[in-house]
Amino acid sequence: MTLKTDVAVIGSGLSAVALTLNLIDQLPPTAKVSLVGKTAAQGRGIAYATKAECHLLNVPAGRMSLFADRPNHFLSWLAEEGYPWSADDFVPRRIYGNYVRDSLDAALKRTGNRAALTLVDAEALSAEAEQDGGLCFALSDGTRLSARASALCTGAGTRRLPLPEEALSPAVRGSVVHDPWADAWWERLPADADVLFVGTGLTTVDQLLLLKRRGFRGTLHAVSRHGLLPQAHLAHRADPVETVLVPGESEISAMLAALRAQATAAPDWRAVMDGLRHTTHEFWQALSEAQRSRFLRHAASFWNVHRHRMAPAVAQEIDDLRRSGQLVIHRGRLEALRREDGRLAVDLRGRASVTADLVVNCTGLDRCTVSASPLLKSLSEKGLVRADPHGLGIAVDDEDSVLAADDTSNARFFALGPLTAGRHWEITAVPDIRVQARAVATRIGALVAAG
Repeated sequence: MTLKTDVAVIGSGLSAVALTLNLIDQLPPTAKVSLVGKTAAQGRGIAYATKAECHLLNVPAGRMSLFADRPNHFLSWLAEEGYPWSADDFVPRRIYGNYVRDSLDAALKRTGNRAALTLVDAEALSAEAEQDGGLCFALSDGTRLSARASALCTGAGTRRLPLPEEALSPAVRGSVVHDPWADAWWERLPADADVLFVGTGLTTVDQLLLLKRRGFRGTLHAVSRHGLLPQAHLAHRADPVETVLVPGESEISAMLAALRAQATAAPDWRAVMDGLRHTTHEFWQALSEAQRSRFLRHAASFWNVHRHRMAPAVAQEIDDLRRSGQLVIHRGRLEALRREDGRLAVDLRGRASVTADLVVNCTGLDRCTVSASPLLKSLSEKGLVRADPHGLGIAVDDEDSVLAADDTSNARFFALGPLTAGRHWEITAVPDIRVQARAVATRIGALVAAG
C-alpha cells in the first residue's frame, strides 16, 4: 500500500519535531504532513529520554524555546505547568522532553485552519526518487509513503568503543558497557566497584551524576585523548563580546591565537565564545577542506569543551568528586583490555594501565555518517545523497537542500540538525536547530503553496 503526503519529515528527535511544528504554522490548511519515526520516542531522542532529575539542560531555560519567533515559549510553558524555573535556570532534561512532547501533542489537537499532521509509527528503511522530484519511502511496517517534499532529521547513535571488535576477548566482553543509555548498568554495579569511563565529555558527566546519586563508593576513572572535562556555564550569562575574527582571513592556528588573546582580555572567556555563536557557520564555510581536517584533528576537542558547557550546579558536583579523589581523569588512548586477577586491566597508550571492574563506553554521539542507517545507505547507493568528506553527515547547499552524488541539489529534499554539520558545524543545540527549522519550513511552505 502506498500512502501520499505533501511533506514527509523523517526522524524522532528534536529537529524533526521542531520542523514539524514550524510546518504546521506555515503550510496551507489543505496540506498534509507526515512525521515518520517511532511515536513513543518522538521529540526525546537520547538527550531528553533520561528520567534522572540530575541530568540538566546545558543551556539556560530562557534560550530553549522550540520557536525562533517565540523566544519565551518554553518559559511560558514552565509557568503554565507550575514549575518555578526562570530564564537563567538549567532545567532537568526530562522536563524539557515533556515540553517538546506537549508541544507536539498540542499541534495534533489543533483542528481548525491548519495542515493535517499524521504520526507514522514506523522507520524509513529506503527511498526512491519519483518523476516529480519527490521521494517514495519504504517503511518498516510494510507500507510506502510518497512525498512531494521530504526532510531528513535523523540524528546519530552512540559511538563504538575505540577498539576493534576482535580486540575484545570473550573474557572481557561481559565487563564492557557499549551503550550507557540502552542498559541500566548501574543498577547491578556493586557500590564499591571501580569503573573506567572511556570519554570525559557530557556523556561521562551524566553517568557520574547517576552513580553519585546512588551513593557509589568506588573509584571513578575517566580517560580521553586530552583528558578534558567540559567547562562550566556562569550562573548568570555575561553579555557576548563581538569577535575580532574575520571569516577566511587567517589560518586555524592564527584564529585560535587571536581567540585566546581576546578571551584573556575579556571579563570572562565565555563572552568571547558566545560572541561567535551567530557567525560560527560563516567561519566554518570559509575554511578549506584541508583546514577543516586540521581543525577536527587538532582543535575540535578543545572547542567542544568550551562551547558545550555544564550547568553550574553540575560542574560543582563534578569538581567535588575530583577534589575528594573519587574521580580520576586520565589523558591517553585506550589500547587494550585484558582480564587480570579477576578484574579488567585497561592499557592506555603511553601510560600506565588502570584496573577496574567495569568499562563504560562514554565516547558520546557518533558523527552522522552515510553508513549510520539503512535509509542513508540506500539513498547513497542510489546517488540521492553525497556524504560529507569529513564524516559530518551529508552534503547540503546554503538552503539545506540535499546534494546528490553529482553535486546537484534537489529543491524538494532537505536535511536538518546534525546531518548538516558538514555545512554548518554548529547545528546540535536548540538555539541553532530552531532557526534552521523555521527557515526550512518557510522553503517547504513556498514549494507546497506553488503546487
